[in-house]
Amino acid sequence: MIKATACAGALVVAALNGAPALANSDTITDYEVIYAPAMKAAKAPRTVLTEITQTSSSTIAVGDYGVVLYRDNASNDWQQADVPTSVLFTSVDFIDDQHGWAAGHHGVIAATTDGGKTWQLQLDGFQFIDLQIEHFQQLVDELTAKQEQFDGSDPDAEDDILFALDNALFLLDNATYAKEDGPTKPFLDIRALSNDVILAVGAYGTLIRSVDGGNSWQILDERVDNPDGYHLNALASDGEFVYIAGEAGQIFRSADQGDSWELMDSPYNGSFFGLHVDASERLWVVGLRGNIFVSSDQGDSFTQIKLDDAVNINAIVDAPNGGVYLVGNAGVIGWVDANGNIEQMTHSSGAALTDLVAHGDGRLTVVGQRGVLEIADFATEAAAQAQE
Repeated sequence: MIKATACAGALVVAALNGAPALANSDTITDYEVIYAPAMKAAKAPRTVLTEITQTSSSTIAVGDYGVVLYRDNASNDWQQADVPTSVLFTSVDFIDDQHGWAAGHHGVIAATTDGGKTWQLQLDGFQFIDLQIEHFQQLVDELTAKQEQFDGSDPDAEDDILFALDNALFLLDNATYAKEDGPTKPFLDIRALSNDVILAVGAYGTLIRSVDGGNSWQILDERVDNPDGYHLNALASDGEFVYIAGEAGQIFRSADQGDSWELMDSPYNGSFFGLHVDASERLWVVGLRGNIFVSSDQGDSFTQIKLDDAVNINAIVDAPNGGVYLVGNAGVIGWVDANGNIEQMTHSSGAALTDLVAHGDGRLTVVGQRGVLEIADFATEAAAQAQE
């Protein structure tokens, strides 16, 4: 898959208050944003942008008001895509030059088959709620049938079933209430494992999967050991595992593309916002207060790397010259070299930065609170700031 990194969606957006608006939000109210096409605007590159990714031919960024921007990698000119929704997009991922998916608020997932120029809705919040009700009702029925067969011969197994039943009833109640109140759950990250298999995670323990390119979706919430319903913020994958990171230091790993998940021993009990598997197959996880951890054994153990400033780190990507780049709040941009040493700079805007792509010529394209920002050469700017 081709992906910049994962971003913590709604959690990051909380840091973007005060960003310039693309349009008057009063013109579209309630749930109309789900079906209202994104407005075209000359200043679209200046609106809140949450995530950016690069294919071999194009760079694509997504953000508020349904804005999707794209440009040819040989060009500096952004164009705005045709998008049939005005929700805040939190994540984007491409599996090749043409096929990509974007996820966002109000339970929306959209797809493109032309490299990001045009998009089609694959799922919206109302459909998502119906999926949840159907799924959790079926799960309650199955667990109730098992409960009725209890004979006291295996108390531990019976306790497990009762716990699972209580959890399923709770999730069913939540979905039923949402049916009355309307969709509120945002998706916070999306990951394409292939042209067919796509995973998305979100608020309150949301986990869904498609095995047919997004034409249909399956609820997987109960397969993750997350009884408190912590937000699931980020996805990443390597050749063997899929990973999830979220609130309360949670890190999960799946060896079967999401059928089952194991809860890993976490190096930190605060929220994680970003996951990344680098070119050396190391797993990076970043989050609150400048916490950065890297694993060389697929999450079995982690080493901590300390950032100078204790600001939230939102995203991490490979650096073409080795190591990784990362971005965070307060304009922080860092480079961690192959030996774990950090160079750091602060963008002059001081804006919350949520994602980036690194170009082979040394440039960085960063997105966040102030839209698209271009860094001509990180090494030069970091050195200049170090001398001030």
